Amino acid sequence: MLLTWLAILSPLLIIALMLVTTFESDLPSIEALENPRSDESTNVYDANGKIIGTFFAMHTNRTKVTHQELPKDIINALKSTEDKRFENHSGVDGRGLIRAVLGAVIGQNRGGASTITQQLAKMMFHEPAKTPYKRIRQKFAEWIIASRLETRYTKDEIIAMYFNQFDFTHNAVGIHSAARIYFGKKPKDLKIEECAVLVGMAKNPNFYNPKSHPDNAKRRREVVLKLMMGQGYLTQMEYDSLRVLPLGLRFQSETYNSGSAPYLRAYVKKQVKKIIKEQHLENEYGKPFDVNRDGLKIYTTIDLKMQKYAEKAVQSHLKSSLQKQFTKEVKKNKNYPFSNEVSSKTRNSIMSRATKQSTRYKNLIKAGKSNKEIRKIFATPIKMKVFDWTSKNFEKEITLSPLDSIKYYKQILRVGLISIEPTTGFVKACVGGPNYKRFKFDNVYQSKRQIGSTMKPFVYAAAIETSNVNGSFGNRTPCTEFANVKYCLEIPNGNTTKMWCPGGQRNYDGYPTPLFFALANSMNNITAKLTETPTIIPRVNQYFETMKLKNKSFTNAPALALGVCDLSVMDITSAHCLFSNKGNYTEPIVIARIEDKHGKVIYESQANITQVLDEKTAFDILKMMKGVTGARRPYDGKIGGTARRIRDTNKPYSFGGIMAGKTGTTQNNTDGWFIGHTPDLVTGVWVGCEDRAVRFSSTKYGQGANTSLPIWGYYMKAVYKDKTLKINRGDFIPPIIGGKTVVDCDAVKDLDNGDVY
Repeated sequence: MLLTWLAILSPLLIIALMLVTTFESDLPSIEALENPRSDESTNVYDANGKIIGTFFAMHTNRTKVTHQELPKDIINALKSTEDKRFENHSGVDGRGLIRAVLGAVIGQNRGGASTITQQLAKMMFHEPAKTPYKRIRQKFAEWIIASRLETRYTKDEIIAMYFNQFDFTHNAVGIHSAARIYFGKKPKDLKIEECAVLVGMAKNPNFYNPKSHPDNAKRRREVVLKLMMGQGYLTQMEYDSLRVLPLGLRFQSETYNSGSAPYLRAYVKKQVKKIIKEQHLENEYGKPFDVNRDGLKIYTTIDLKMQKYAEKAVQSHLKSSLQKQFTKEVKKNKNYPFSNEVSSKTRNSIMSRATKQSTRYKNLIKAGKSNKEIRKIFATPIKMKVFDWTSKNFEKEITLSPLDSIKYYKQILRVGLISIEPTTGFVKACVGGPNYKRFKFDNVYQSKRQIGSTMKPFVYAAAIETSNVNGSFGNRTPCTEFANVKYCLEIPNGNTTKMWCPGGQRNYDGYPTPLFFALANSMNNITAKLTETPTIIPRVNQYFETMKLKNKSFTNAPALALGVCDLSVMDITSAHCLFSNKGNYTEPIVIARIEDKHGKVIYESQANITQVLDEKTAFDILKMMKGVTGARRPYDGKIGGTARRIRDTNKPYSFGGIMAGKTGTTQNNTDGWFIGHTPDLVTGVWVGCEDRAVRFSSTKYGQGANTSLPIWGYYMKAVYKDKTLKINRGDFIPPIIGGKTVVDCDAVKDLDNGDVY
């Protein structure tokens, strides 16, 4: 009998030996076997160690696990299904090979002969063969590679390598990614039936894919479970109960467009690349770390729960009401969607630029189309999918010309939100736009817009701080009063001067109005009156220069007091943090540390703190900003506060906690802002359009209290409701023990003398 089998197998063995000898150079080197290099995805974590997302090259979304991290059920399932004698062979299963050859000879399929180790060899070192001859060569080589792998690795290591290498499709390379993408959990938490689904994919990951072909996957799962029962890993009762269970998928695709914090992930990736370059960080091969391939672990300051609340807050307001309000307004414009005040020259320039930046235009240019042909194509209506808040997956099919689709997108409101811990500078949540798939531009970090009245707290700080330091121009305090009248300043205009009278033609009541009420009610006339003092505007410039946030848009003109300068959402929000942090500016931090794939720390952030204001002034401004939700003016008892609606319990975004803040609305209702303070968080929100020429026509809808404040309210309401978040829900802590946390004009009467300026 033995001689018979030798006669059958000898030719095969001789051919194998000849092939191996002939093509030894095609086999992996000893070094490649002992140090196999496979790409690993970089994981991005939140502050609590939860995965936010991954960076990976195509087909390399892999995070390696050890044998100890694998559940025993998935190991048993793999052995039962793919290699019953795995523990008893050295890479090539002789009995399995004989069975396969005999089956081929007599024309019966008696199962494959590839062991787990041979399959691993194929995954690691061979691309799909283009010809049958090439595949035969590969097959013989895999015998040798498998034998060599078995001499260099333990059985446990080979099992782990197999699960790390297998491509489960849908960007799930390796068991770590597969468990997360298909079932939303770590490998060690997989149930028996889930293990059977994933192992069942080894036969054909596309045909037995639980997402694409659930019925096939369920049938294959039953086969795996039955094989496990046959090997004694399951009882008949367990098999009977498991085979009828639903698949239980919790599928979540992982792409650059999906998942939590896509804008932040894009920003983090850029920052990590910058850190690697500036600090000359190199991998074990002496090359700069590759963010997509070297398996880095990036730990951010983001809190995933707060991030999800922020994303939901943006969606809640824009989807439910604001976009509808805006679309209704701009449809009335004679030059939809542009404001009626915008010149035809400006409109044409914007449309021409947007057209030439579009992918469609660039493709047509590549195709050699003439300008006349391109104009005709852009004017011809076609079916297309566009972003829409009210449709499933935020997409609807519509018939539009490409030119009209550009106008359509111009009227989609953009948004930026960032939430910062003022004492540490840690960014806890960040939303850069309404939808990352459609709008990649980040309105938190990339966009710079006029900041409007969010600048006023710094103007009032300059007035009060000067008093605190040396009293150089009078005893300005939160209770210093100015008559509510029209104030006009002479502004240099070439060789002449012109009068600047901010506040418009409103009916001024003439009442004495304290600074705390003026700030709470965002009164431009009294803010302008403060700038008469020549030290105010230079001092404001100095604040931003100290924080390294000053740019070319900053001037020494009085208009700076009303926010006629451009800053990003991150910059102005981080600047506001100094009021909640004893006058200290802490540079925002998103990346806490970076580790290599072995857990070695290669980068750790350092706090960069600068004293900008004295502590008393900072807290005085914070107290004044508490009045934004309702401040009472002496004399007539008038209630002011541009953010009073946040206390309206009939509003779905109402917030009852202690807060301070400042609204902002820029000229012509182009930009709407709100920056809100609670003891542990400073959160800034901006809403506007891509182009400043597209804007609200009425202040009723375009003011920051209507566009941005509700988003802040939705966000903070959810944050405060979540008791698992360890944040201070109390009051701000004054710098002086026993100090007051509200403006008390009786306490400063002696300083102020009750004078009206």
